[in-house]
Amino acid sequence: MLLVLGGGCAAAAGRYVWFRRAARRRTALELEHIRRTAEADAIHFGEELARFGESPAARDLDAETRHDYQTALDAYESAKRAVDYLRSAESVRVVVDTLTSGRYALACVRARVAGRPLPERRTPCFFNPQHGPSTTEVVWTPRNGPTRRVSACAQDAARIRAGEDAPVYLVRYGEQQIPLWEPGAPIEPYRISFFASSGARAQVIGLRSELMGEGGGTWGNGLGDPKPRRPYD
Repeated sequence: MLLVLGGGCAAAAGRYVWFRRAARRRTALELEHIRRTAEADAIHFGEELARFGESPAARDLDAETRHDYQTALDAYESAKRAVDYLRSAESVRVVVDTLTSGRYALACVRARVAGRPLPERRTPCFFNPQHGPSTTEVVWTPRNGPTRRVSACAQDAARIRAGEDAPVYLVRYGEQQIPLWEPGAPIEPYRISFFASSGARAQVIGLRSELMGEGGGTWGNGLGDPKPRRPYD
C-alpha cells in the first residue's frame, strides 16, 4: 500500500515539475515574440525619423519644431533601451508609451512644417499604431465580427469611408503574419498597451471577446459557423 501511495506521489510530483517547466518555456517564448515585435516597431520609428531628417522639410526648422523633433529622437533612443531591458510581457508598456509619445512629437513636427494646427493627443490609429495618433472615429466591420466604431488616422478613415480596407499592422509569429488586433495572439499585451485609455482599451477588449465568442456581442455574417483555428492556438 505504501509503495502504491509513494509511486502515486512521485508521479504527481513529476507531472507538476513537467507542467512548471512547460509553463516557463511558454512564457519565455511569448516574451521573445513580444520583444521582437517591440524591437521591430522601434526600428520602424527610427527609420521614419531618419527619412524626415533627410527630407527638405527638415531644413531650417524653428525652435519649437526642433524641440519636437528632438523629443521624437529621444523617444526612439529610450524605446530601444527599454526593449533591451524587457523582463516580462507587462513591462512592454514602457516601450509602447515611449513610442506613442515619440510618434505624437513627430506628428507635431509635421503639422508645424505644413502650417497645420497641432494634432490632439489621442490614442493611436486602431488599424496600425505606427500611423501615429488617431484623428477621428469610423464605423468598421471586421471579418466575421460585429460592426463597431474604432479610432483611425485620417488616411485609414478615408479608406474605410470609401469602402476600402485599411492596411492592417501585421505581426510576424513564426511563419505566419497576424493582424495586430487578432484576439488571443501571444503579442496581446503589446496590442493592449497601445490602447491603454479606458475607451480605446474597451474597443480592443470588446472586439477580442466578440471574435472569440466570449462576450455578448452579436456576430455578423457566418452566424453559427465554427471559428477558424488560429496558427497560435
